[in-house]
Amino acid sequence: MTAAIPGDSISGNYLSSASQCGANGRTSAVLPRLLVSVRSPEETTAALQGGAEILDIKNPSQGSLGMASLQDITAIAKDSLRSQYPWVALSVALGELTDWNHNEIPSLPEGVQFAKLGLSQCASRRDWVTEWSRIRSAFATAAISKIAWVAVAYADAVEADAPPGGEVLEAAIETGCAGLLIDTWAKDQRTLLTEFSQQQLAEIAERCRSAGLFLALAGRLNADLLPALSGVPADILAIRSAACRGSDRTAELDSTKVSEFRHQLRQAYLARL
Repeated sequence: MTAAIPGDSISGNYLSSASQCGANGRTSAVLPRLLVSVRSPEETTAALQGGAEILDIKNPSQGSLGMASLQDITAIAKDSLRSQYPWVALSVALGELTDWNHNEIPSLPEGVQFAKLGLSQCASRRDWVTEWSRIRSAFATAAISKIAWVAVAYADAVEADAPPGGEVLEAAIETGCAGLLIDTWAKDQRTLLTEFSQQQLAEIAERCRSAGLFLALAGRLNADLLPALSGVPADILAIRSAACRGSDRTAELDSTKVSEFRHQLRQAYLARL
C-alpha cells in the first residue's frame, strides 16, 4: 500500500488525478509529478511559484541526499506559504545510512510526509536491510507525525558502493516502502540516462507498479532528456540542477527555471499522446 499525498493518491487513481486541470493549474493529461529539491524557505517560495508539486528538503552541498539542518527542515515545514498549496507534498533527504551509525536520531517536524536514506557504502554489508529498517524505525518513533519511506537505488551503484537496484527494490517491497527513487550518487555531468536505458527504466517502473510502489526518477535530469523519459511510466520526476541558476545544483533556485522545466515536461509528455 502506498502513502497518500494531500489531494491525491500516489496509487490507484494517482495517474488520473494527480495532474487534473483546476485552480492549481495542472493539466488534464497523464503527467509525472514534478519534485523540486529546496534548502531554505526562500527556495521553497521559488519552487512553489514555479509550479513544483512536491518539495524535497536537502542540502545539495552535502551530496546526492545531503541532509539539511533540522532548523532549515523545520522552517520549511512550517512555512506559512505552503498552506496556499495544499496539494504539494513534503519530503526530506536524511543523508546516507552510514551517517547514522553513531549519531542521535532527530525528531522530524510535523508536515514531513516522506523520507529517504541513501545506501552508499552498504554493498558489502550483509545486514544492510536490517540496519536500514532499524534506522527507519528510530526516525519513525522520534517523528511528530507519520512518515512514509522512499527507498533509494543509486544508478551508479558500483561507484557508490551501494546495493544493486534490484536488491533495493526487493527490500523496499518487503519492508513496506511507499516508493522507489532512482538517482545518481555522483553529481558530475553524467545523468540518469548515462547509467540506465529507457527500456531498463520502463521495466523497473512496471515492477514498481505491480508491487504498488510509486517510482521517482532523478539524476541531473534536464529538458534534453524529457523525450526519452516520457517513454517511462514514472510517477515523479525530481530536479535540482535544472531548477538552479547556471544549472549548478549548489546555486540558488530560480522560479523561472522551475516553470520552464515544468512547461517542457508537459510538452514532451503531451507529444506522446
